[in-house]
Amino acid sequence: MRIAFIVEAFPKLSETFILNQVTGLLDLGHNVEIFPSRNIDEVKTHPKVGKYGLLNRTFYPPVVPDHPVLAKLKCAWLVVNNFSTIEKINRILSLPYPVDAKISLFFMMLPLIGKEKFDIIHCHFGPLGKVAVQARSLGILNAKLVLSFYGYDASRYNLDASYYGSIVQQFDGYIAISNYLKAKIIKLGFPEERIKTIPIGVDLIDFNLSEKKFKRDGRKLLTVARLVEKKGIYYGIMAFLKLQKKNMKLEYHIVGDGVLYEKLKELIEELGLEDCVFLHGAKDKDEILQLYREADVFVLPSITASDGNTEGQGLVLQEAQLMGLPVVSTFHNGIPEGIVENETGFLVAERDINALSEKISILIGDEKLRTEMGKRGRDFVLEKFDNQKLVKALSNYYQNLIASS
Repeated sequence: MRIAFIVEAFPKLSETFILNQVTGLLDLGHNVEIFPSRNIDEVKTHPKVGKYGLLNRTFYPPVVPDHPVLAKLKCAWLVVNNFSTIEKINRILSLPYPVDAKISLFFMMLPLIGKEKFDIIHCHFGPLGKVAVQARSLGILNAKLVLSFYGYDASRYNLDASYYGSIVQQFDGYIAISNYLKAKIIKLGFPEERIKTIPIGVDLIDFNLSEKKFKRDGRKLLTVARLVEKKGIYYGIMAFLKLQKKNMKLEYHIVGDGVLYEKLKELIEELGLEDCVFLHGAKDKDEILQLYREADVFVLPSITASDGNTEGQGLVLQEAQLMGLPVVSTFHNGIPEGIVENETGFLVAERDINALSEKISILIGDEKLRTEMGKRGRDFVLEKFDNQKLVKALSNYYQNLIASS
């Protein structure tokens, strides 16, 4: 199959699930091309990007100059250089839109124009569904359309039924990463009979599954997350503060970058925790693996953000369980579907600092429980979240959609 992925940004360290879907589909023999809506400038990239030559499969839209005159000149230059597709370009530039809107739309659509026909167009994150629908209405794309939802795209307050009204019946299939999320997008008006639940998988090859004993000393907590409100890092730090007063040897390692980095750094300094709470910033795969190996308990205190933004699945919870770590998280969105409560980890209410610290304390103080939960967690992920199995399920889903023509 020829498959197009329409994504927000690529390659993005915080979205390895898209990377793993791409490489999994390539391993199955499919041809995948990637169309980000914007470029990103990340210093660190996943090794698979180079191994699979993914940048050669990625087609970025041209950048629209800020100055209107420069934007028009660049538009004219691009039209001349893509004159073989002038018919499709004219469909865009003839739309009854303001000039700047037409130029922006043309730049966004340009990577898709003139491409060989795809079998599947898969849009990742709800808002990008509008891109595919518009491309198909302009005759730029003609394929089966699939739209995946991941969390914020079905929960943020401005992404409601009225926002999705124009595309709600336009897709051949929809994918939710949890049954909880499936219920939410049904409430937004999407047809239940076209929605398939396929969780995000963990690529087992990326993780050391040997029985080698890791260096664990019963005092290291770990969080791997983007530093944004919905990850609830503030509550993790406050729970740690309660624990640290009783156990001065505890350490809390937080991996990730984001808009709250400076605020969290200030909080840590105000609380006098600089010697035991460490903000590591963004790390590559091997660095994160080492932190997993050295940690004792994984913490993800996710919350519903002030704008309604929520977690989708919390893939790092599956990664941590695969690495033999017991986890502590919250009753939030699809997270309970990725943990066997009281067997592979504990769940508490959102923003409940006391309950969070209590569950972490139980695990820190009981090596046998940590070991048992860690083993059960690994077995659970191997059974339910193997990326290879889930990508095969995705491939079969595509094939069924094509066969239904």
